[in-house]
Amino acid sequence: MFFAFLKLLKDYYYLFFLPFSKMMVQHSGQVSALEVSASAIVPTLSPAGSLGFDDFTNLTPLVKEELRFAIQNKRQSHRMSSTLDTVTISERPMEMSIMKTEFTPEEDERKKRRRERNKIAAAKCRNKKKEKTECLQKESEKLETINAELKAQIEELKNEKQHLIYMLNLHRPTCIVRAQNGRTPEDERNLFIQQIKEGTLQG
Repeated sequence: MFFAFLKLLKDYYYLFFLPFSKMMVQHSGQVSALEVSASAIVPTLSPAGSLGFDDFTNLTPLVKEELRFAIQNKRQSHRMSSTLDTVTISERPMEMSIMKTEFTPEEDERKKRRRERNKIAAAKCRNKKKEKTECLQKESEKLETINAELKAQIEELKNEKQHLIYMLNLHRPTCIVRAQNGRTPEDERNLFIQQIKEGTLQG
């Protein structure tokens, strides 16, 4: 039974571990730890009766360790292959972009015309902004002139007000006397007319 199990392990090694170790050497360029002889995993068969139960017990942890190591390396190889595929795919857009940068003469001519149109549009925009600024400047100067004229009119009205106040103060005593006599401006006018008539008659 033990010999049948050992033979099965050897067959498993030659079918799985050895091809896998060669594949790892091709990827990494270094000798893999799996590239060992079959005797590293399975001891050389001794004459009948020399392999006991203790030997089989000591063999089991070694087989488990080799299996674990093989699984880890297999996963690592899958990651390496996926990384290489990713790098290859990512390089393709760069090649396409480099090819796109090579323009034909027609495309160059279209680009030149587009640049000329952009220059003309930018010049028109600058001219419009300049005209608008000049218009606003003229409007501001006009408003400043009107403001100065209004300020002059205000000063003139203030002077006229002061003059009227002065004249009112001059006539105030006369107005007070008339108010005390009970005469109104109409009475004063009538009295003045009467005096003129009397002077005419006397003459």
